[in-house]
Amino acid sequence: MATMIDDSQTAEIVITRDAENDIKMRGLEIFVDGEYAYDLMYNSSFDLKLTPGAHKIKVSNHLYTKTLALDLKAGDKINLLAGNNFGILGGIMVSVLGMGPYKVFLRPDTRVPNERN
Repeated sequence: MATMIDDSQTAEIVITRDAENDIKMRGLEIFVDGEYAYDLMYNSSFDLKLTPGAHKIKVSNHLYTKTLALDLKAGDKINLLAGNNFGILGGIMVSVLGMGPYKVFLRPDTRVPNERN
């Protein structure tokens, strides 16, 4: 027998990777509460439902990581934006050497309104 999940008792997080400043290379590994969840490629998104309460979302490109702590309530829908981009130093190195380090970002996606109850 299938178990039905009552969506009104969960929170939804959507992590999107389509920012214009993303370098569009390599996947980003997503971890939820320390557990691997998904490999996010450019121009894609990952949707997950979580129980209310404290959760940690982490993205990693194997060199850099960003973690965001969230306290979710039932019915919340949180939109996050993730990606890889060059910092100031990385941009200079790319222009001079043709390569350089790139960092990870994870932040609320202000292009899409978040819904909090």
